[in-house]
Amino acid sequence: MSTTVDPLVSVIVPVYNVENYLDACLNSIRQQTYKNLEIIVVEDSSTDNSRHLLDHHLDDRRIKLVQHSENKGLSAARNTGIESATGEYIVFVDSDDIIDAHLITACMDCALRTGAEVITYDFMPFDDGIADIALPYPCSRSVYKAIEQDTSYYNLPHFAWLKFIRASVIRSSSLRFPIGLYYEDWPFHWHLGLSTTKRFHLPVSFYLYRQRDTSITESRGKELLDLFAIHAIVKNLLHEYKAHGVKSVFTYKCRQSHWRILTRINSKYLATALKAVKQSEQTMQTAEYNSVTNIKHLMVSTIVGMPYPMDLCGIKALRQALRRTQRLRAVQR
Repeated sequence: MSTTVDPLVSVIVPVYNVENYLDACLNSIRQQTYKNLEIIVVEDSSTDNSRHLLDHHLDDRRIKLVQHSENKGLSAARNTGIESATGEYIVFVDSDDIIDAHLITACMDCALRTGAEVITYDFMPFDDGIADIALPYPCSRSVYKAIEQDTSYYNLPHFAWLKFIRASVIRSSSLRFPIGLYYEDWPFHWHLGLSTTKRFHLPVSFYLYRQRDTSITESRGKELLDLFAIHAIVKNLLHEYKAHGVKSVFTYKCRQSHWRILTRINSKYLATALKAVKQSEQTMQTAEYNSVTNIKHLMVSTIVGMPYPMDLCGIKALRQALRRTQRLRAVQR
């Protein structure tokens, strides 16, 4: 492709305390086979050596460095990137991850063929510390078959970094990430789906996700309670867009979150989490939020339906049973 006619793609990279990973991430973006990029690096006032490491990447004129004067968090950094972007398409990359060299070419080819407003793709997790030669890159191909998405889009993972988006959609719908909350990808994922009609999926693991012990996805702390506020934001979006056809998907995902929160959260936050789950379940039942249930949902539903303190005792017993099962499996290995 000739870069004189190719649409400009804005790659937004929030940076905060990632000195051990930053070079690998930016190199994977700079080495994309698609060349017409602006790489917007939002440096969120790191306290490690991240800012200094950026200097030797700035010889690439495609890199646009935006510096926050104070740490504002991931949502604010991504929002700054959106406001700085001038490309026709936007893609997010977290600064401790790596992308396959063909990611943007494949997405752009799909967008030009189909008129897609959003293109999603798969990811492959890898353990922190793995050697570069062992990274799970997908097989190189020249053509990737895109699958048109209807409501199946909502079943996909929420991660912002699994989306290639037409910038006009973000601007016209005022899509932003909520400030001050963890799990900020939830509202963005749902709002994006509700704002688009042409959605396609590339079933290729173009995105390599680094699994770190400090990842929010591994959290057991108070931040898990933010999920209740996040769920409320999505409920409001569904009401605003009158999106009755996807309420069951949302309900299923909420109940998956309830299981995760109640079985993982630190014990000192358990009573608070249980109260919030009870309120959430009552609200969903009143608003006729229904979904196909599984055994986990039925167990949580049964326990939260008990009066206090039986419900708390029930959850504690469930957590103990799960820990015993985990220990038994570890011994059997």
